[in-house]
Amino acid sequence: MWIKVVIALVFIGIVASLASGLFYLVNDKGDSRRTLRALTWRVGLSVGLFVFLMILIGLGVIEPHGVYPERPAVESIQQ
Repeated sequence: MWIKVVIALVFIGIVASLASGLFYLVNDKGDSRRTLRALTWRVGLSVGLFVFLMILIGLGVIEPHGVYPERPAVESIQQ
């Protein structure tokens, strides 16, 4: 359960950083480095979340699955 909370909080941070980058881009008119800093945080959080998920998969804490977690039966596809 705590993993879902961490992922949700990091995702909210990514979206908030993206929103603040847009806000600074529109309001500062290129006079400050706040847009660059906000988007750098967004990229860092995204990479960190990706690495965190890969570590959890590698340790076996979470298990990835595809569109079909189990292979569909051949009979149901042909009908």
